[in-house]
Amino acid sequence: MMNNLDRWLDVSSNFNIFIGVVTFIGIISAFVYTLFLNKIGKKDEYSLQIRLNVTNKMFISLIIVFALFVVLVPNDMLHYKQIIYMCFAVTVLVGAISAAYYYVRDFKN
Repeated sequence: MMNNLDRWLDVSSNFNIFIGVVTFIGIISAFVYTLFLNKIGKKDEYSLQIRLNVTNKMFISLIIVFALFVVLVPNDMLHYKQIIYMCFAVTVLVGAISAAYYYVRDFKN
């Protein structure tokens, strides 16, 4: 599976598409993450608890994604740095989704 991805990334246009999509997902996720955490605020203990829950989910997702990276990616893969970049983008996406979930659940009543 990862060898197929590596061969697919060898083509220049596919490489650029992959980097563009991952960068777009990462930037939009970081924007949404920041937006919802600013809406939640830093004022009280409950907001701090929500921030810690979001950070915990991001950390757990980062550990899971890196563990999958170590297990699934062969050591002769050429484009491993792009896969690591994708891992960071997925982690920020998890943070954005969980921040949006907590905001809608707790503050949109």
